[in-house]
Amino acid sequence: MRSYTIAFSILLLFCSCMNDKKKKAAIIPRKEMSGPAPAHTVGILPFKNTDKHLIAELKKGMQEKIGAEFIILDEMNLPASAFYRPRQRYIADSLLIFLAKTNNKRYEKIIGVTVKDISTRKGEIVNWGILGLGSCPGEACVISSFRAGQHKVSAADFRRRMITLALHELGHTYGLEHCAIKTCLMKDAQGKMNLDDGDSYCNECRDYLSGKDLLPVSTPSEK
Repeated sequence: MRSYTIAFSILLLFCSCMNDKKKKAAIIPRKEMSGPAPAHTVGILPFKNTDKHLIAELKKGMQEKIGAEFIILDEMNLPASAFYRPRQRYIADSLLIFLAKTNNKRYEKIIGVTVKDISTRKGEIVNWGILGLGSCPGEACVISSFRAGQHKVSAADFRRRMITLALHELGHTYGLEHCAIKTCLMKDAQGKMNLDDGDSYCNECRDYLSGKDLLPVSTPSEK
C-alpha cells in the first residue's frame, strides 16, 4: 500500500511539472518566440490614397537595383502630428520618426510613400517642399509623388521618376551620401527636379552597396 502511495505521489508531481511547463510556454510573448528578421529587408508602407499599382511598380523597380527582400505593408493614415497647417504639408522629419516607431525594428529599413506634399527645414527656410527624405544612415525614409509631375509626363516616365526617388532615399538609409556624378541617382537635387538625369547608381555607389552585400545577384555590372 505504501509503494502504491509513493508511486501515485510521483505521478502527481510529474503531471504538475508538465502543467507548469505548459503554463510558462503559454505566457511567452509572441515577439520573443519569433526570431529576428533576415538581413536586408525593406518594408514599403503606403500612406492613404497611394496608388496600389505604383506601390507594386516601386517594389519591382527597387528589387532590380537593391539586393533586399521588399514587403508591401498595409496602408496607413498619415499621422496628424506631422501636419504643418500653415502650408498644408506634412513634415518629413516627423514622418521618419513615425515610420521608425511603426516599423519597430521589424524590417531592416522602411520606406513610406505618400501623395501628399512633404517638407523639411533647409537653412533659414522653416518649411521647404521636397520630394523625399531619408536618414543617412538610418532606418526610415519617405517619398512623395506630389512634386514628381505625375500629370506632366507619361505614366511610364512618372513610374521611373518615383522608382529613382525611392532608390535615392533608400540609398541614404544605407549610408550613401549625395554623389558628384550627374548621371548617378544619388546626386543632390539642389532644389530642382532632376529625376530624369539618371536612374542608376554610378560605379562608385554600386561598389559601396556591393561591399554591404546589397546588390541583386542577377544584376549585371553597369559600365
